[in-house]
Amino acid sequence: MSLFGKVKRTEIMNPVSGWLKVVACSPPSDIAGEVTLFPKCDIDGVIIAARMAPTAVHFSGRDVPKLKWPHPGMMLPVVVDLADPRHYRVEWEKVPTGQQAAETLAARLRAQKQDEQRIDEIDHPAFPRVWREATDGATSPEQLNGLTAQQTELALAGASAAVGLEPSIAKVLTADEVRPSSAPGGTWDITVRVIHPNGGPDWDAVTRMSFSSSERRLKRTAAGTILPVLVDPDNHGRIIIDVSRLP
Repeated sequence: MSLFGKVKRTEIMNPVSGWLKVVACSPPSDIAGEVTLFPKCDIDGVIIAARMAPTAVHFSGRDVPKLKWPHPGMMLPVVVDLADPRHYRVEWEKVPTGQQAAETLAARLRAQKQDEQRIDEIDHPAFPRVWREATDGATSPEQLNGLTAQQTELALAGASAAVGLEPSIAKVLTADEVRPSSAPGGTWDITVRVIHPNGGPDWDAVTRMSFSSSERRLKRTAAGTILPVLVDPDNHGRIIIDVSRLP
């Protein structure tokens, strides 16, 4: 570990888990044709964590693994000092490589498609798909959580910016079951308090999610649970849980 990393570690007196949203990042030196054993990585970003206001920070270090080099829009797991969010440590050991992230996403999308196909086989014409069961105050019957099915699929596939969503985190306040539901773990309206991704005031929102098992539902809907979300700061009705960042 670099001296920079050691200093950050010793200064964290009241640690909490959070995220560093990458706004800008220096490119790897290999792109410029230089081969450097320990290239310097400079990141401008925003620390987002529960019980603290979003804080702009600058990271600079030479201990960033080349295979995990960040890019704008990426969310990096961090441990941050609750008393001073400028004191933090990036948990690089928890950051997947590009190949690992792609394989994980592909596996989740395959599992989601298989779940949808299994549910389609159930003789339940009123509720043909887990992700399209009912609206929650959306602007049209084709929308769920303020998004069309195509927008949801794009966002969960890594193209959230293309549909106007930004990554953040939210704390579960309450959860209410929606019936009837064809999902094995039920369908639930989850009321959350969203931390504004750009430093504005927090807001409460409701997002609907179906679960493949009651165990997963209990893990995600307990009051106080921190969930990764994709949100639209200008339209608080557009919000989905970012399953790619779920632990």
